[in-house]
Amino acid sequence: IMMSENKTPEDVIEVPSNVKVLDNAKPDETSAPKAGGPKAAKKLRVGIIGNNKLARVTDAAFNTKTTERKMIEDIEGLEELVKWKPAIAVVCMDIPLRKNDTLDDGNFLNIVNTLVKRADCGICIRSTLNIETIQRLVMTLTQEVFDTKITYMPEMSDCESIGDMFSPKFTMIGGSEKAVSAFTNIIKHTTHFSTQELAIGTVFEVAFAKLGISGFNAVKQTFFNQFYDTILDVKSANPMIVRRMIEKSPDITDNSTLVPTFIRVGADADLTYKQARSYGGEYLNRDVRMLVGMTDKIPLVDECVNYKNLEED
Repeated sequence: IMMSENKTPEDVIEVPSNVKVLDNAKPDETSAPKAGGPKAAKKLRVGIIGNNKLARVTDAAFNTKTTERKMIEDIEGLEELVKWKPAIAVVCMDIPLRKNDTLDDGNFLNIVNTLVKRADCGICIRSTLNIETIQRLVMTLTQEVFDTKITYMPEMSDCESIGDMFSPKFTMIGGSEKAVSAFTNIIKHTTHFSTQELAIGTVFEVAFAKLGISGFNAVKQTFFNQFYDTILDVKSANPMIVRRMIEKSPDITDNSTLVPTFIRVGADADLTYKQARSYGGEYLNRDVRMLVGMTDKIPLVDECVNYKNLEED
């Protein structure tokens, strides 16, 4: 992420030579210099936008001795954040989903544009985006500014485990080569984030991959939901015993999808059994709805989204 002349990562942090990118790297937390010694390095100013678990985890991840942090919930706190002049802003806000499964992205676009143009900061987007919103962002910023300022690192865990959000098995980062290089440099030296596997591509490639993974998981989950009901309908077998047999197959790499959604969701004390039975797709359906709203070329995914239940939510 390219920042203003006075805000490069090298100016703000001291870089240890033996730190590996996103591989359980520990932030540089050197002690304060003694009197008469060299000046303390400037702290990296990090703005965080959002009022959800993703924003809180991101804030905690940047809580190191080399950073200063300021959180705002939404566009109402934007002016204060602009005056604070962050070097980088991490956007974690929930972008509302319309009934036609497109994103109501007006506030999101306003926040990103304002921070880029008035605070001259780099932007890391963690909120899940569809292709249409990214295209609009390119048009409002211009391709050159977009490539210079924007990186995209969507949350790849199920957001249920705090530990998985700090250290996921798989992370994707999208952006231009220079922007991704600068951002991973910031991540490895100033945060508590780590990952087992890292995939890098353009913002558009990462967006397609994120939605594709969600859609594929929804298809798998929906199949086992329907297969469970099929065994109960046809009779002559116990669906739980059948599930355990399937789990032993080397072809099954994710056993969590074998447990019907309505059984997993039934653990939520706020849902009645009838409501839990109404879940037709994966546990978190937002990404799948974005995929459905983006194209009519994947009718298979339509079955995975239970619109009636989502509207009730």
